[in-house]
Amino acid sequence: MSDVAVSTNRSVISSLPLRAWSAFKSVPAIPALIVLVLLASFVQPRMLTIPFLFILLRQAVPLGLVALGQSLSVVGRSIDLSVGGVVALVNVVLSMSVIAGGSPWLSIGVPLLIGVLVGLANAFFIVFIRASAVVVTLGTSIILLGLSYLLSGGAPGGGIHSVVELMARGRIESVPYAGICLVVLAFVLAFVLHRTVFGQGLAATGGGFQPARLSGVAVTRELVIAHVLCSCFAALAAIFLTGYIGTGTLRLGADLVMSSVAAVVIGGTAFGFSAGGAFGVLVGAFALTFLANLLTAIGVDRPFQLVLQGAIIAGAATLSSYRL
Repeated sequence: MSDVAVSTNRSVISSLPLRAWSAFKSVPAIPALIVLVLLASFVQPRMLTIPFLFILLRQAVPLGLVALGQSLSVVGRSIDLSVGGVVALVNVVLSMSVIAGGSPWLSIGVPLLIGVLVGLANAFFIVFIRASAVVVTLGTSIILLGLSYLLSGGAPGGGIHSVVELMARGRIESVPYAGICLVVLAFVLAFVLHRTVFGQGLAATGGGFQPARLSGVAVTRELVIAHVLCSCFAALAAIFLTGYIGTGTLRLGADLVMSSVAAVVIGGTAFGFSAGGAFGVLVGAFALTFLANLLTAIGVDRPFQLVLQGAIIAGAATLSSYRL
């Protein structure tokens, strides 16, 4: 080996601790998850067994999917608070007899169609009318919840198609189908964000609309696609959630709104920037799911769980602001 190669290898090795520390600070979900695992090893070691970790993975799928979609809007300097409404509406639609008793493709296609329509509606007001993303998507969420009540008559229920249950509850050995779907979509999204014109344009858009336009980025197209994909990810999450519970309900999806934003933040994503990428967001979603299960396992009451979760998220967000 030449002296140049040896010197290069030494340089790479010596920079590893610096890179690791940079990753820890840029993606707070990583050190947070490590701390949670260490804590669980003392107070609830059963949570670290392979079967239980697969259960946690399945539980993290809805939040992970919504957070992946949310990360697209955040990278593009926007936000989507309508994801909870999308989940609620899709859940009610999937429990309707015409969908539950029809073709399995209806149980997949109709939710995704809802996601596309909601994303387009949000994008129209945000991108073309230039209204506040917070106000628009919050209003959209209220509309979707109202539609859920109208379609269900205020009393949803009924069964769902067997394909929805299979997607949510099926396994290959101990590995859940839902977990496989989440990881595959994360790989696809990571490729899209880092290796495609759309991903690079979205990051440029998040860095500043006017500079992005001057650089030749189709800002309008980037934001429309981001919002449509965000709603479609929420619709897909609703399919899995509905498959878990097996019926329609009006209480589904509300907790995913702020949790998805939290997973994005502690996953290292900010306007025009994503230090952790898609997998940082997944780590964030898994860390929040792990935390909720750990607190439940040691008998922490729900109100104190919310306080502790909020404190951890705020601390992680503070850590993420100090990047090398």
